[in-house]
Amino acid sequence: MPPLFRSLSFKVAFLIAAVLVVAFGALFLLNVWREEGIRVEKYHETARLLATSMMTSIENGMIEGRPDIIRRLVMELKSKLKDVRGLDVYRRNGVEAFTDLETVNEVDVIYGLSSELVKSIFTMRREPGKRIGGPIFSRAVETMQPEELYETTPDGRVLTVLQPLRNRAECQSCHGADHKTRGIVRVSLSLEKLDAEINAERNRRIIMAILTIGILSLCLVLFLGRVVLRPVALVAAAARRIGNGDFDTQVDVRSEDETGQLGQAINDMRSRLKQAYKDLESRNKALNEALTSLKESIKRVELLEQIKGELSKFVPESVKRLLEKNPHATELEKRETDVSVLFLDIAGYTRLSEEMDPKQLNRLVQSYFSSFLETIHHHSGDVNETAGDGLMVVFQSDRGEAEHALNAARSALAIQQQVEELNTQFASVFQPVFLHMGINSGLALVGATKLSANVGTRWTFTATGAVTNIAARIAGQAAAGEILVGALTAERIKTHFVLEDLGEHSLKNVVAPVPLYRVIHPGLYKRVERQ
Repeated sequence: MPPLFRSLSFKVAFLIAAVLVVAFGALFLLNVWREEGIRVEKYHETARLLATSMMTSIENGMIEGRPDIIRRLVMELKSKLKDVRGLDVYRRNGVEAFTDLETVNEVDVIYGLSSELVKSIFTMRREPGKRIGGPIFSRAVETMQPEELYETTPDGRVLTVLQPLRNRAECQSCHGADHKTRGIVRVSLSLEKLDAEINAERNRRIIMAILTIGILSLCLVLFLGRVVLRPVALVAAAARRIGNGDFDTQVDVRSEDETGQLGQAINDMRSRLKQAYKDLESRNKALNEALTSLKESIKRVELLEQIKGELSKFVPESVKRLLEKNPHATELEKRETDVSVLFLDIAGYTRLSEEMDPKQLNRLVQSYFSSFLETIHHHSGDVNETAGDGLMVVFQSDRGEAEHALNAARSALAIQQQVEELNTQFASVFQPVFLHMGINSGLALVGATKLSANVGTRWTFTATGAVTNIAARIAGQAAAGEILVGALTAERIKTHFVLEDLGEHSLKNVVAPVPLYRVIHPGLYKRVERQ
């Protein structure tokens, strides 16, 4: 829809015009209908008067016995009256009168007319016109009341009046007394002049109505534009500026009517919006500051998470789990716990260090030991200490004492299998590597050890006690590629693995001899069975 049609001015102008058109249209139609009724009634009255005059003249002429005068009168009226389109006299049977000698003969037989009168009437003789009839003609004959009707002729529309001729007492001696109506006077007046007058008057009134509606509409639109539309437009413009952020805009209120109240409401709204905008700006500023602080905090948290991830590489899994459960780490204090300790080192490491370049040796240790970490983690072990060519791994379990001993043995066998695979993989790069592995189980002090000095404080987390020392000594007793276990470990895993009893051995710095057992690799045991 075009913007013009959506404007309030157009809608108001359209409404005013519509109201005026309806109101003046109703008055116009009422006046036209009334004026047309008056004019038509005048024409009807004229037709009635003419028909009545003709009826009176015909009756008088017939009483005097002079039909020739009546006929001559009819012919003169037809020729002189411009608006008369038809003036005829009909007998009650519908035949045109005064055209033949039928009536003259009847009267002549009864009264004897003079020869000159008969001769005069004979000269006017002619053939009757078209016979008329119909319900209206019959009703006029029967009721003796005038009838009126509109007809359309080749010359235009006409008003026709059928005026009955009374059969008066003076006429009954000649025409008989068996009927009340002797005939019908038919007068037709042209409506051309009437229609022209009505159309002219109607056009004049239409022009006056259009001018009146136009002038009134213009005056009302100007008045409403001044009183209503212009103030509303000013209020709307101010509202738009306020909506665009110009809170210094105010509506100039000059009246106390509804438009003035609307302007005052806009001003009040502007004040509240201005204050709300100021509050919002201050809150946005505070929010931006908080957001900046939050971003900085997130960066610090990310940095701490990164540091945590890096530091976690140096912290055993058991310690990380304890810290996640309790950040205060009260559980890190040393306590006596049943564990299984696995010691492993590279056989002939001293010889290798003399034969190999240090960087190459370090690369060998990293390559092999790195592959052990996933296996150890898979069996719930924690690499507690590393020392050159050796590892100390502690196994704990909440599922029972046998569980961590089994995990330690399984981890050792898996590492042994990995060493064989890596020796094949690195055959062209490194010399074959073989491990000494020893496992011992029992009670040990597990937790953090605090080391304090002038340079600072350092904490270490490890398992200490006889179990750990004996595990290290057992590893020292193992030959290259062997896995030896202590008596308690053997007792816990004997139902799952084949063990070879090696008897008691004296270990360095251990008072009593220690029973040792060698774990037979399942694959080797199956090969022995097949032999």
